[in-house]
Amino acid sequence: MTIKNSLLIILTLTVIFSACDSHLNLAPEDTIVEDKVFEKFTTAESAVAGTYHLLFNAAIKDYITAEATAPTCEYSTGAARTFDPINNGSILPEDGLPQNIYEPYYAALNQANLLIFKIPVLGKYKQEQMEQHIAEAKFIRAYAYHRLLAWFGDGALMNKPQNNGLVLYLEHYDGFDINKDIRPRSTNEQVYAQIIQDLEEAIPHLPDPAQQDDVETRVSRANMATCEALLARVYMYKRDYVNAALWAEKVLARTAYNLESDVLKVFPPNQNGTVIPFSSEHMFGFPVSSNGGNWQFGGNGIYYVYNSYWFSDALLAQYQETDQRRVKLMREAINTEDEQIFVTNKYPNSSGRDNVTIMRLPEIMLTRAEALARNSGTVTQEMVNLLNQVHLRANPDATPYQTSDFANPADFILSVLTERSKELAFEGLQRFDQLRTDRPLYNPELPDNKKVLPIPLREINISNGVVQQNEGYVNN
Repeated sequence: MTIKNSLLIILTLTVIFSACDSHLNLAPEDTIVEDKVFEKFTTAESAVAGTYHLLFNAAIKDYITAEATAPTCEYSTGAARTFDPINNGSILPEDGLPQNIYEPYYAALNQANLLIFKIPVLGKYKQEQMEQHIAEAKFIRAYAYHRLLAWFGDGALMNKPQNNGLVLYLEHYDGFDINKDIRPRSTNEQVYAQIIQDLEEAIPHLPDPAQQDDVETRVSRANMATCEALLARVYMYKRDYVNAALWAEKVLARTAYNLESDVLKVFPPNQNGTVIPFSSEHMFGFPVSSNGGNWQFGGNGIYYVYNSYWFSDALLAQYQETDQRRVKLMREAINTEDEQIFVTNKYPNSSGRDNVTIMRLPEIMLTRAEALARNSGTVTQEMVNLLNQVHLRANPDATPYQTSDFANPADFILSVLTERSKELAFEGLQRFDQLRTDRPLYNPELPDNKKVLPIPLREINISNGVVQQNEGYVNN
């Protein structure tokens, strides 16, 4: 892969990220050298902030793509130039989109590696603070590898553990060495194992969310529950439903998170680009709105507001007319083809000044419900209660589900997956939910070996073929 030597002159990034993240509002120093960066808490904190910003930069690159390549979304003729090649299987390894997803996530995890290795050697501040910084870096690395694996791991979400996954870099870059920096891809199973190891090692050194009074800090930095929630997601993608249910249960036992009574508290109207707080159900996200109008730092790049992406008829039909997600979080519009459509209002600011949602409590509730059902020969009251919490918040006048409403666990799972699609629509997850459950993508005829992106050609070339291409693109 392309490796860049970034010696934490990244404190310049602190200016960028502190604009997005008020709890890391630190002034950069005039002269930066690596040993001084990691020596004291304030500059190391700035380095952590810069690493979160790199993750933010990666996370907004593939957010819309994960929706526009699923059957729950339609898009305009203008957007078709970007997404049709993925959906019809004609995307090439030399195309820009794979590189634009691949490179930013590797940039974030390479910066995380630097923190993981340099802080123990150079840090002279409190041990517990150093351990937290390292743990946050491990969360960032785990999230980046998890997202990369979902896009590029050959069959990673289709229960093919021995297929090619990713090139694993777990050490900091210290000058290019052909003997160690050119290496083959690890298997999907090996990459999953590393992601899980990073998250489990991070948890004991991160804050308990119940002790974090500031909601923005709790959501925008990793804590114990953030890692637990990501572990639940990882295990679902891995199809290990026992562990998915276990980690989801740990999250749900925590008191720091609650479903909001009103969906507009989760995704408030923000047409003017004002500072919008995170809700009590947000578990991880990027606080873009707290830039406070500082336009030079840019927005989130999630421009659903321009009517280029809209609900597919199939998904729209699943909502009741009175569903609060339809009433409050959708609007009618006309697309460029003069068709009447329904557009999400989750990201309403035309300049991209909305906070970016990465993980919310409803996902964890539905994850546990689904995982329990996949491990059970029956439908239990706990499973139904979890489904009801999400369903009834959006449909308060609906009759609650009963266990007798479902003929078998498969029937229940179908209801959960439908609820997930409605609840988490346009939050950058639908493609992966389709893949992990063996349901079709946007193009139901797309062959399995095209349901993963090609490894960017540049990465293949610089490795002299050591990094192997995904099967569906070998002869392209």
